[in-house]
Amino acid sequence: MGNKRKISGRFWISILLIFNLLAVISILCSYGSRYIDPRDAWMIALFGLLYPYILIVNICFFVLWLFIRLRYAWISLISILIGWPQLNAMITLPSDNPVLLPGQNINLTTWNVHGFAGQMNVRGDVRAEIIEYLTEENPDVLCMQEVRIYEADFNPVLHRMSRAWGLPYLYAKDYYNQDEESGFNGVVTYSRYPIISAGYLGHQSKKCFGLYTDIGFEHDTVRIFNVHLASVRLGQNDVNFYYQLKKTKTENMNFKAGIFSILRKLKIAFITRAKETDILLEAIRQSPYPILVCGDMNDSPFSYTYRELTLSLTDSYRVAGEGFFGSTYDGAMPNYRIDFILYDNHFKAFSYNKSDVTFSDHYPVSGLIMIAN
Repeated sequence: MGNKRKISGRFWISILLIFNLLAVISILCSYGSRYIDPRDAWMIALFGLLYPYILIVNICFFVLWLFIRLRYAWISLISILIGWPQLNAMITLPSDNPVLLPGQNINLTTWNVHGFAGQMNVRGDVRAEIIEYLTEENPDVLCMQEVRIYEADFNPVLHRMSRAWGLPYLYAKDYYNQDEESGFNGVVTYSRYPIISAGYLGHQSKKCFGLYTDIGFEHDTVRIFNVHLASVRLGQNDVNFYYQLKKTKTENMNFKAGIFSILRKLKIAFITRAKETDILLEAIRQSPYPILVCGDMNDSPFSYTYRELTLSLTDSYRVAGEGFFGSTYDGAMPNYRIDFILYDNHFKAFSYNKSDVTFSDHYPVSGLIMIAN
């Protein structure tokens, strides 16, 4: 009887070890997502997307082994610690802010306003509420994505918002250069300071995914990139499938079709964002001015896009933010920090703030950025 129990115990320990090793392999793949171009192996990017969940599984294994086989606890512990830079991207601790110097600062806000259509599950025109909120926030520079104006004569609407916010200078570009009869759907940058020159970034499949504006600020000229990288573009059927799966309501579900639809769209988005990242990085390298990059990257801090950008730029959340995870998106998956304010070594972040207002499926992100040199 005693031998049978020992054999049974060894069997279940072996099963746990196998699953633990699978969890370790998964977390190592998630680390690889920061370094491997999705155009070479897009499935690795999927592990990066799932990193927080894979991390939780490994933490659970670590705790479990503490109670049943202490010597195996190191397996997940080491795998977690190997990815400390990735784990560290989720957590910020209070730090000493740099001394704020008068007259050398930019109060910058970036916000994907979701077409002024409200939250994902609560549709409605919230343009007036967003205008009022931003009037109170009083930014110096405002970078907006998914600005949807249905009026065919949309320029007066853009300028009315400009006057309401006291931001007299603006540059706007439609995503697809659609017919003006259809109104406007694109990216807009507003500024309190003169826009000296401007342009846009695009590629064949999307005429515009970002703007750059050269802003005359005090005695300096600053180039600000306002970008909206490729989204997953989930359809309503994909969203419904995801929420059914999340609630384990799997009856009458075509599981295979639902999974493959989402995976196909994720693959397209991963690869398109890698292409857009290359275009953005080349534009950054060619800039004659100090650089600020902000907007909706549609990618997490565990991604190839984030690492490529932060090799030369600093994430303001890492310097001036506080807290854990810091999600900026509240729609369908992924609910991660995907809206960023990044800057080069000519700047320092004095403050970072994410406002939990519910006028969009994204939260507005603001930062007070100092021109350091």
